[in-house]
Amino acid sequence: MKKYEIYLPLKYNDGSEIEPEKFKEIREDLIATFGALTVSSQSAPYQGTWKYGGVDFIDDIIKIEIITGDDRKTARFMRRFKEHLKRVLQQIDILITEQDIRTI
Repeated sequence: MKKYEIYLPLKYNDGSEIEPEKFKEIREDLIATFGALTVSSQSAPYQGTWKYGGVDFIDDIIKIEIITGDDRKTARFMRRFKEHLKRVLQQIDILITEQDIRTI
């Protein structure tokens, strides 16, 4: 099995807030595809710091976790979904991690 973690910023790169409807659409897309997900609280988000082009960025982020089977179809979906998220959220990049897991 695989666990995917999707880290989503709460603000656009210009500092303005991303509309809540966009997060709702993202959750609905993922639930329609995988049937379930876990998401961190927006009231206590994670914070990420990164550099790009000599500029420091500090992002408040939420994390979405999805547990699914280990197959090529899911990996392809995640690569396409990452590009979709970059466009919709107007981001230079979106961090998505993949881990091998075993459930108990």
